[in-house]
Parts: sequence; structure tokens; C-alpha cells
Amino acid sequence: MRLISWNVDLFRSGPKSVEKKVEAVCQHSPDIVAFQEVTDRDLPLFREELENYGLLYIVDSLALVEIARVAYMAERLNDLRARNPSDPFQFAYSISRLSEQCSPFGEPKDLGCLIASRYPLTPLNPLDFDVPWKQQVVSAVVSAPRGEIEVHNVHVPTAIGGRRNEIVKAETLVGIYQRLAVRSARPRILCGDLHSPEAELPDGTIVPFYRDILQDGPLTAASGSEEYLGRPRKWWYNAEMNVLCGLARYDLPDVFRRLHGYRAREYSWCPDRGPEDVPKCKRYDHIFASASLNPTACWYLHDLRGQGLSDHSGVLMDFDP
Repeated sequence: MRLISWNVDLFRSGPKSVEKKVEAVCQHSPDIVAFQEVTDRDLPLFREELENYGLLYIVDSLALVEIARVAYMAERLNDLRARNPSDPFQFAYSISRLSEQCSPFGEPKDLGCLIASRYPLTPLNPLDFDVPWKQQVVSAVVSAPRGEIEVHNVHVPTAIGGRRNEIVKAETLVGIYQRLAVRSARPRILCGDLHSPEAELPDGTIVPFYRDILQDGPLTAASGSEEYLGRPRKWWYNAEMNVLCGLARYDLPDVFRRLHGYRAREYSWCPDRGPEDVPKCKRYDHIFASASLNPTACWYLHDLRGQGLSDHSGVLMDFDP
């Protein structure tokens, strides 16, 4: 089987762009695709084009989150009515608070993720991930010929744009780890754009973006008593490192590094200013997979970025469960 994960770049959208993107991906004959940065405007176009290539089963975070939130709010409203049957002011206040919780400030409600498959999909509840922006995660169980596979497709927001964005990025990574740092009866795949790490060294050292939390000398977490934006610096360090390497303890190792080691220099995102910026390129896009899926190959599809379809390369995994 073959899975391709790709950040399709929300800034390069429209009917012609969607058609070219799906055609370029499907030339690699995927059984499962996981896209990030899909806009609500382009979502119907992606569905139509993917179905034309036999990827008939599709779930997206925009629809799933809306459905889950409506169901959650209906349940909570019934609780509130029962709790304050004769106090309309308290009831109104509680509704206002509930609305704020369900629609966090700054959340991009027109941007999400999708999973498409040749095999039937059963969506999982997006609210199971305790992340600030719920539309940045979509999960489903794939009913593949050799058994069920749990697929989680994530887009970790960039920290660029202010302190609030830094917090959202870190909290998203923390939420991903908390949801997946468990043993699972089903084999699992985590894929997507993590906007991390800053660098990877040939000796296997992973350098997170918050390098200032590292002490001089060996790369170890700084004292938990020091704070940044109201959180211990060690918390920021762990937010990245727990996902990048900590999930391996729960049968979700980084497939590319497991197959190629750390001497292989790779990247998935580059500034759009030509080959002279290759040293600034980052390996933001990842696939983590259970050992029982037997990953046999993993590489980056730089042709997708080279054609100007996105600022990210896709990442492909072949596996033989």
C-alpha cells in the first residue's frame, strides 16, 4: 500500500490549481492521501478530482468538527437547562461561555485537513484531540484489505505572527502527543506538517526551534524553573521533542529516519527563492507508523514543490501490512 501526505498550500488554490495538484499526486498511485491546508472553497473541488482517480472515500476536518461541535453544544445545552431551569441570566452567560470555548479566538474556520482512500473510511471524533484549533486534525479508520488502520492527519500552525501563534503551535503539538501517547490495538499512522524541527544532525540529534531553552554543552532540556510566555521552558522543549521522537515509545517512529538514518539530508519545505536557500530548508513534513505496517520505503516528492504547486514537498510511504 502507498500513502502520500502533502501540505497543498492554501495560497495556491483555485480550480486549475486543485486539478493540477491531484493529478500530480495521483501519478504516484496512492491508496491513501492526506492533505493539509485545504480551504473550504477548494474542498468540493478536491473531493471531485480525488474521486476521479478512484479515491472514493473522503473525510475532512471542516465538516467533522462542525458536526462534532453541534452535537457537543446540544448535549451541554441540555445540561445547562437542567442545572439552571429558572435563571435565564445564568443560562445566557453559560451559553456565551460555551460559544467561546467552541470557537476559539483566531481559529481559521475555513482551513482544514482531509483524508482520501481507495478503501472505506470511518471518521473518528476530532474533539478527542485537545488542540486549540480543531480543524487542524482529521482522523479515520481505513478498512484496508489486510485489516483496519488508524490514520491521523495533522497540520501544526506556524509560530510566525506573534506570541499567540507560538502558544497555539506548542499547544497543538502537546495535544497530538497526549492523544497518541497510548498503546493501540490497531496499527496507526500519524502524518502531516509539524512545522518542526529546526534541524537534524548526522549524529541523530534533533534540534527544536526553541534552542534558547538548551544549556551550553550537550543538548539537554533547560531547568523547568525558567519560563517563556508563562510556561516552563522545558514545556516548550517537550512540546516538540515528545512528538518528534517520544511517540516512538508508543509504536509511532519516524518512518523516514527509521529507514534512512540521520546521515540522509532531506527537507520538505524551502523558501521560494531558489536553490541558494537549500541550507535554510526544513524537514517539516513527517510520517510516523506502527511497526506492524511494515514500512518498506519513504521518500519526499520534490517534484510537487518543483512544479510550483506548493511550498512543501509531499512525503510518500510504501508499506506491506
